[in-house]
Amino acid sequence: MTDNILEVRELTKYFQTKKGSVHAVDHVSFSLKPGKTLGIVGESGCGKSTTGRTILRLIEPTSGEIYFDGQEITHLPPAEMKKLRKDMQIIFQDPFSSLDPRMTVSELIAEPLKYYPILQSRGKAREQEKERFVLELMDTVGLAPRLYNTYPHELDGGRRQRIGIARALALNPKLIVCDEPVSALDVSIQAQILNLLQELQEKRGLTYIFITHNLSVVNHFADEIAVMYLGSIVEKAPVQELFAHPLHPYTQALLGAIPVPEIRKERQEIELQGEVVSPIHLPDECRFCKRCPHCEDRCRQGVPPLREVKPGHFVACRKVENEQE
Repeated sequence: MTDNILEVRELTKYFQTKKGSVHAVDHVSFSLKPGKTLGIVGESGCGKSTTGRTILRLIEPTSGEIYFDGQEITHLPPAEMKKLRKDMQIIFQDPFSSLDPRMTVSELIAEPLKYYPILQSRGKAREQEKERFVLELMDTVGLAPRLYNTYPHELDGGRRQRIGIARALALNPKLIVCDEPVSALDVSIQAQILNLLQELQEKRGLTYIFITHNLSVVNHFADEIAVMYLGSIVEKAPVQELFAHPLHPYTQALLGAIPVPEIRKERQEIELQGEVVSPIHLPDECRFCKRCPHCEDRCRQGVPPLREVKPGHFVACRKVENEQE
C-alpha cells in the first residue's frame, strides 16, 4: 500500500524512425501525492509533453510501469483503461486546436457525458439535468451563461482554455495533466487561468502534473519540480529548495535565464555553449556534457544516475556527486 496517487517507474518511450530510435522519454521515475502539483520543466523537445501523455496512455509506453491510485495501469486493456480515464484528464496547450469548431460551448462541455453515465434521468428530464450540469461547470470556470450556444472561434484564448478546463472537470477527475495550459495566452490571461487552477485544486483536492517551460509559473504554482533534459530527469526537488539551491548546471542555467524585474539587481547567468546531442544517437555519458561548463573526464564515464543528495533533492550529476562525498 502507498499514499501516492501516482507512481512512475523507469518510464520509457522511444519513437522509431528511419535513422533509429528517438529517446523521447528515457527511464523517468517519480511519485506524486494526492492534492499536490508536480511541475515538469525543460527546453522544447526534452520530453515533457510525451511524459504526460504516456502516463495517461494517450501514447503507449515502450517500457516501464505506471501505478495510478495503487493500480498498475501500464498494460490495462482498452475497456479497463476507459473506466479509469474519468479519473485521469488532460488540459491541452492550444485551446483552439483541441476544441471541435463545429460544436458549441455547451456541446463541448457536455461531450464526456456521451461516454460516461454521469446523469441518471431520462427524456426531457435528462436534457434539463444536462443543461444544469453544463451551466454549473461554466460558472465554476468563469464562463458567462450567455456563451452557452457560442462557438470556439467567437471567443478569445482565455475563454477557450476555460472550456478545456471545464471538459477536464466534467467527470470529476483525481489527476489532471496540464500540458502548458497558459503558454498560448497573454500574460494577464495566464494569471487568471493559473488562479482558477489553484482555486479548483483547493476546492476539489485535485492533483496536477503541470508541464511548462516557464520556471516563473511553477515557482508559484508547484509543490515540487522535475527538470528534464533530453528525455531524462536531471534534477528533482521541492520548489523552494530548487530555486534556493539549484545543483545541476542545466537547472542553474535555466534559473539564470529568468528576467529580473529590478533594474539594479543582477543575477549570475551561465552561458551554455555547444550543441544538443541527437536524441537518436545518445552517447554513453552525461547528456548535458557537450554544453556543460564543468564537464570533466568522469562525466563521460556512463550516464550519471539520479541520486538523492539532500532529503527530497535528487540530482544526476558527477560534479555534485563528487562535492557530496
